Amino acid sequence: MLKKIIAIDLIPMEYHAKNFGFPFLPLKEIISCCSDAGTTDIIETLVPLVHRVPSDTSDESISKVTTAFVNKQYALQMSGARVIECTSKSSANSVSGYKQSDDQRLMLTTLMLCMKLRPDYLMLFAADGDFAPMVELLRCEGIRTEIVAPTDSLAGELKRHATKIHDFDDILTTIRDKYWDKGNLLHKYPEDSKYY
Repeated sequence: MLKKIIAIDLIPMEYHAKNFGFPFLPLKEIISCCSDAGTTDIIETLVPLVHRVPSDTSDESISKVTTAFVNKQYALQMSGARVIECTSKSSANSVSGYKQSDDQRLMLTTLMLCMKLRPDYLMLFAADGDFAPMVELLRCEGIRTEIVAPTDSLAGELKRHATKIHDFDDILTTIRDKYWDKGNLLHKYPEDSKYY
C-alpha cells in the first residue's frame, strides 16, 4: 500500500474551492479522493491556519478573532487535519493589513514530517513557486511530490520539480459529483463548521 502525506496551502485552496461553489474547503472529501478507494494510506494531512490580528485591542475584538480561530481549528481537526498554528502581525505594507507565516510553517512542518515518516508521495495542494525548493529537496531524498493546483495558476518552477500534476478543478468536480446531494455535502460536519 502506498503511503502519502497531504499538505494544503489553505488560504488559496479554500478561496478556489469557494469560487468553485463550495461553502468551504471539503477536506474530508479531499482526503477520501486522495486515498484512491482505500489503496493509499494517508498518514497525515497538514493544514496551516493563520491566527488573525484583531482590528483593535478591545476584549471583544480579541475574543472574536480567537473564537473564530478555535472554531475553524476544531472543524479542520474533525475533518482529519493536523493544524499548524501560524501567527500574524500587523503590517502597513500589506493589502490585508497583516503579514503571516503560513507558507513557511507549512514547508518546515511538511519537510520535517516527510523526512521522519518517509512517505512514498507528498500530495502538495499549492501553486506557489515558493514551495519548489522543498519539492526539489524531497525529490533528492527519494520522496516524490504530486502537485494539486488550479493549472492556470501553477508556478513553472514548482511544475518542473513535481513528479505528477493534478488539476484541482478535476478533484473538486469529482467531489461535487460523488459527495454532493442538492448542494449539500453528504459527509456530516460538526456544528461549529459554520466557522470553517
